[in-house]
Amino acid sequence: MKNLSWENIDLLSDADISYLLYKEGKGINTISKIRGIEKNTVERQIIECRIKYRTHELGDNPEKIINSLFKCNRKERVILLEELDDKKKKALENYAIDNLFSVNRDECLFLIWLLGELKSKRAIQPIMAFLKCTDGNIKRICCSSLAKIEAQEAEDALIFVLNDKRPQVKQYAIKALGRIKSKKAIKYLQGILKDKNEKEYIIRAAEIALKEIEGSKYDV
Repeated sequence: MKNLSWENIDLLSDADISYLLYKEGKGINTISKIRGIEKNTVERQIIECRIKYRTHELGDNPEKIINSLFKCNRKERVILLEELDDKKKKALENYAIDNLFSVNRDECLFLIWLLGELKSKRAIQPIMAFLKCTDGNIKRICCSSLAKIEAQEAEDALIFVLNDKRPQVKQYAIKALGRIKSKKAIKYLQGILKDKNEKEYIIRAAEIALKEIEGSKYDV
C-alpha cells in the first residue's frame, strides 16, 4: 500500500487526498470548499479510506477483523467487507460459525448479520436454530440473513415464523420467503392478503413476495 503523505501526492487518489486533509484536522465543510466537491462526496471518501487503511492494518487475524467490524456502523462494515479478499472472508465465516453459540446477544446479532453478508451456505442450519428463540431482533436478523443467502432449506422454518405475533418479525419472514421464491408459502401469503385485520405494511410485503414468487399481481 502506498505511503499516505503529501510527498507521494502523484500516487494518491482523490479519496486519499481528502482523507489526508481530514487526518490533518480539517473538517468536512473545509475539505469540501478546498477541493470543490460536495460534502457527501467528502464524507464517502473519508469513510472509504478509513476502512481501506484499517483493513491493511488488521492483517489476517479473523478475531481482530471481526472485533473491528463490530465497532463500525453498518455502512462502514459493508465497505470493509468489500475490501477483504476471499481468504479473509472464509476465515471470518469459519470464526463466526464456530463462535455463534458462545457469544453474547449483541455479538450474536452481528455474527448472524455477517454470515448473511458473506452468503454462507454453511451457516444456514445454525441460523435456522436461532429462529426458534423468543428474541424478536434475533429472529428478524435471521430472516434477513437467510434471505441474503437464498436459503431454500429454510423454507419451512420461515413459514413457521409467519405465526409470530410481532408484525416486524412477520414482515421479515415474508420478505425472506419472497426472496427464496417459496412456492409452499403461496397459500400462507394469500391468506395474509385476505386477513382484514392485518396491518397494511404486512399486506404490502405479502403482495411483493407473491410477485417475486410467481411474477403475477395479487389484489387485496
